[in-house]
Amino acid sequence: MKGTIVPLPEFSNPDTLLDPPGPYSQVVRVGDLVFVSGQVGSTNDGVLVGPGVNEQCDQALRNIGLALESVGLTLDHVAKVSLYVAYPEDMGSLVPHMDESFPNFFTNGFPASTLTIVQRLFDPGFRIEIDAIAHA
Repeated sequence: MKGTIVPLPEFSNPDTLLDPPGPYSQVVRVGDLVFVSGQVGSTNDGVLVGPGVNEQCDQALRNIGLALESVGLTLDHVAKVSLYVAYPEDMGSLVPHMDESFPNFFTNGFPASTLTIVQRLFDPGFRIEIDAIAHA
């Protein structure tokens, strides 16, 4: 529409998350949509929570929650998650773990999701990376 002002995206890197190791933003808000960059199983000081995929999955989801808190949202606002798993052998424990842990993280209903096995992630110690799209 002519004369319509389209808001620019808002970019942020909350202190509660690990500083991005490259030129990107952890959180981008475009109108009512919030995009959270891929989160891994480490704390904001770079400490990996454990070697296992299940612990790393839970930390990645906590990190997504922290990202959303920085813009006034919660995990209940998540509409879509994408999970990237680096080691196919982790699937046997990850899927049952998701069945148990997702109800604790997503209390308003489960988001749409995609689970993809990838060749590798940024660091060989990372077993999973999860990104999210939320609706404000």
